[in-house]
Amino acid sequence: MTSQAMKYTIPSTKYTPENTRYGMPQNGVTLPATRYTVHEWTGSNANQYLTAGAERTSSHNLRLESERLRCETADRTRRTQKDINVKLQDRIENITYWKTEVDRQLQKTDQEIANLMASKKQLEQAHVATQLPHEVATTCLKHREGRLSIDLVHDDVEVQLLKEVEMIENVQALLQQRILESDRQLSELRHCKSNLEADLKDKCTSYGLDSRCASLNNGSLGMSLHNNSVKIDPKSATPASYEAFSHDNITNSEKQRVSSCRQRELNEHTMHQTSSDLQNQAETVNESFRIRILEMITAKTNLEENLNQTILEIGSMNENIAALKEAIRLKDSPMRVAHAIRLKDSPMRVAHMRLNTRAYRPNIELVRDPVQYGLVEEVAQITDSVEALTSKLNESLGKLNNLESNKKALEEDIAVKTNSLNIDQSQCLRLRKTLVWRSFRPATMFSATSVCHSKVPIIL
Repeated sequence: MTSQAMKYTIPSTKYTPENTRYGMPQNGVTLPATRYTVHEWTGSNANQYLTAGAERTSSHNLRLESERLRCETADRTRRTQKDINVKLQDRIENITYWKTEVDRQLQKTDQEIANLMASKKQLEQAHVATQLPHEVATTCLKHREGRLSIDLVHDDVEVQLLKEVEMIENVQALLQQRILESDRQLSELRHCKSNLEADLKDKCTSYGLDSRCASLNNGSLGMSLHNNSVKIDPKSATPASYEAFSHDNITNSEKQRVSSCRQRELNEHTMHQTSSDLQNQAETVNESFRIRILEMITAKTNLEENLNQTILEIGSMNENIAALKEAIRLKDSPMRVAHAIRLKDSPMRVAHMRLNTRAYRPNIELVRDPVQYGLVEEVAQITDSVEALTSKLNESLGKLNNLESNKKALEEDIAVKTNSLNIDQSQCLRLRKTLVWRSFRPATMFSATSVCHSKVPIIL
């Protein structure tokens, strides 16, 4: 408490030599010129007391104020430090949250990269797998160029083989396009992964530093002042921009993963559809081969039956020609029939001799009797018979030549069909049987959380 000091008034009158008796020299001794009265002395002491009391009171008040200020500053410092500790914990929790989110996105991105790489590898395997069917189809076309004569026909087998070659080439181009698209998507994913890794690394560093700050207290060792750090960098990030940065990285990563998943679905659909189309076309080609082979076997069988019948007919025709020759007693060529008849005993000679003999009948005996008519008719009949037999012989010889020509043509056509059958059945169809189709589910290709699960057939 501050006490109210009493005020004393000190007289201002000075005692001078003129108004004091002590101002003049006494007995030769010179005294000081100034002298105070007892009243003045008493007043001076009272004033000193008053001044000392006032100073002590002021000092006491200052001590009290200092103690209050010290307590206030100590309390404020404790509250501020506690608040900073709370904020540090909040910041650490915030960093932990974003670090966890970024790490989870990084793991998902790593898994998606692995999934897309596996899908791309499937595409490459499918692309390689189309080379064998393409080689088989082109080889079949080259083999079929070895067909001969009339069998070198633009049949349904050739149409389907050409269609298969074109389809395989289109599939190869489509698969190559999907591979390039997957490469571009992998590049985007790797860029997202790089951003996430850098962000995660920074957050781990920040987490360590803030954790170190949170562990510091007033009793920690090795602490010192760093006046250069007592500032706020205007270029540093704000909490909003900090969260926006990580949020953008996560959002972009999710966006690219969705695009990657769609790319994988497109890849699988492409492989499934193209494989199904190629398999259907291969079965169509094989069916065309089977139908064509059956047609050629049927044609060859019919030709062989016709050849056998022709051979039998040739034998019968030879017997017929021999019989005709025997009938006209001719063993030489047909051009010498009349001469051969005159040289041999035959009914014609008998008839001619009879007519010639009866021509010598005298006078009225030269009668046109039935005998005469009969002999003339017999000669005409024999002449007609010889001419008919000769005509049939010539016709039979011509037909025999035709049969021989037809036999040769049938044999040649059978050889052509045999060659075609050998090409289609023994070469092409056997070669096509080396194409084995199988369907499979890529069990280890995609994780359990993947949205892409489908059965994808490929060609091996």
